[in-house]
Amino acid sequence: MNFSFVVAPRVFRAIQNVDIAELAKCTSKEIRPILPCLVRMSLISPLDNTRECAEGRKEILTLLSGIELVNSIVALLSIDFHALESDVKKEQQMRQKLGSSQSESILIQSLQNGLALEFERSDSTRRLRLVLSELLFISSQIHEQQRGQEFYMKQSDLFDNKVYVEEICDVICIALAELPAVLSIQDVVETLLHVKHGPEIICWVVANSPDCFREVCTSLIANGERQEEDNVGGRIRMQALSMLCQMNPVQALAIRAKCVELCRMPALAITLSLDHAGRTLGTDAEGDMVAFVSGLLLGNDQQVRNWFAMFVRNGQKRKWESHTALQLLREELLRRLQTIILFSLDSQLPDSCVVQASALLRLYCALRGIAGIKWVRLFFVRSCRQTERHICLVKGNNYSNNLFSK
Repeated sequence: MNFSFVVAPRVFRAIQNVDIAELAKCTSKEIRPILPCLVRMSLISPLDNTRECAEGRKEILTLLSGIELVNSIVALLSIDFHALESDVKKEQQMRQKLGSSQSESILIQSLQNGLALEFERSDSTRRLRLVLSELLFISSQIHEQQRGQEFYMKQSDLFDNKVYVEEICDVICIALAELPAVLSIQDVVETLLHVKHGPEIICWVVANSPDCFREVCTSLIANGERQEEDNVGGRIRMQALSMLCQMNPVQALAIRAKCVELCRMPALAITLSLDHAGRTLGTDAEGDMVAFVSGLLLGNDQQVRNWFAMFVRNGQKRKWESHTALQLLREELLRRLQTIILFSLDSQLPDSCVVQASALLRLYCALRGIAGIKWVRLFFVRSCRQTERHICLVKGNNYSNNLFSK
């Protein structure tokens, strides 16, 4: 059985703007990730008593009619959350004690079978308690872990099995919505990085709380490493943020700016820039990759310059890894250089390409001089020299000297 955990950008945009008309155009498969949010919207009495709001609720109910999974989510909303909140507080206090075992739990008094089998056979209340107990235990293990140890990845019968992921997402979304006093979405998201399918679950959780998108992304970046490709945890964190930005592409460049502001996760910043360039490929402006990287290396902020230069130097140590962000950056710059060369006829560079070629060569010089990048392809070096000669023919040698002396 195939499962798709991707949240379509149009679905996220619609739920963020509460665009019921747009949601009505989506298929039941597309709106599956945001069912917890839609069910709560249809059942909970709103503060807005206007006619427009009432009509909106009717449209949501019409949208949900016929979807069998809605019944299980309604059952989750029928739980006694006051008693559950009290037990969650006690569980959190118990988990703060060092050395507590997984079998010690207030939320689940007795576990007759394995966690996965127990989840499958239990009612809604017990399912919610099972998931929360597992999350709180993982969170306690993360806090107990000392710095310098390997990234903690929890092997869980419940989270490792893809068949339970959708129901787990429903449970977590409802718990976050109904227990805001004891559960923080930032803490839960940070914990989910340590389980299998964590990035996918994070996307579903954020899709059901769209107003928390920037808050969650900022927390993930702030808790990230300065050079995130160096370890497994950094790559998982980067995957989660990349998926969030694919779900909400209009915020991708804002998230990139946050990476630069905090001097965290440079590979993510490059990946988001490449994705933006891919979306604008074929248009008059193919993203701002050249301008962005040039700004990092030639800007006035010494801390940012050192941070990105260190990323380039570290990236060059991975000689055989073609999937790294630095290698993808190399390929994109080479593609742009080849495009400029193709426009050159009889060793003459068209005036329309001079500015782009100048900016590109300036970036090459900055990468070589400041970040110490090594151009390993002979064609790459020859193309740079050929482009420089073309610029000199158009603008004169003084132009070239002034450009690369900076």
